[in-house]
Amino acid sequence: MSDELDAPMRRALELAWDAYVAGSFPVGAVITDPLGRTVAEGRNRIGDKEAPAGRLHGVAMAHAEMDVLAQLPWGTDYRAYTLHTSLDPCLLCRSATMLIGVGRIRYLAPDPFCEGLGALRDLNLHTRDRHPELAGPVPGLEASFSAVLAMATVVAINAEGAAHLADHDRLQPGVMAAARRLVAENRWPSRRLTLDAAMAKLRPLLETGGG
Repeated sequence: MSDELDAPMRRALELAWDAYVAGSFPVGAVITDPLGRTVAEGRNRIGDKEAPAGRLHGVAMAHAEMDVLAQLPWGTDYRAYTLHTSLDPCLLCRSATMLIGVGRIRYLAPDPFCEGLGALRDLNLHTRDRHPELAGPVPGLEASFSAVLAMATVVAINAEGAAHLADHDRLQPGVMAAARRLVAENRWPSRRLTLDAAMAKLRPLLETGGG
């Protein structure tokens, strides 16, 4: 474990681990205001059987970013707010960020699902005006852990089919090699572990294949 992550990104990763422990896809997210204060926290709840009142769960749209963005009240200017997330937001979540008007996204780990989404900025005047500033990924063990655990989950459920996984292999060969090894060798970290213990357990795999 390094000490390079700031508090919001560390918290996003902790929430991603909470999602994994709960049986959902391992992504977490935090929103901070212009002074850096946390105003909302969320995590993926796709596999959850219950959730706090008013929060999506058990459905395909229950992504971490959707969970946290839905907590922002209507009528506030969010252009100086930042969304911190453990994985590069997908099309659904990036579009929701633009719709709500959050001005910046910081993401810990890359996601091959997001290849080409930068083109959203140039669709029209509205998307150019609303597209958030992007910062990421963040190098290090934490990003490798976030990416490999997420992609191993994708490999395990084969959600998008073999052709999509082959494209992921092309875009992120190191991450996907480590993810495939995790699944093939059944090296899933126990849900009873703490986040730091889980990262320590997977460190050899991450350092050899997930960097």
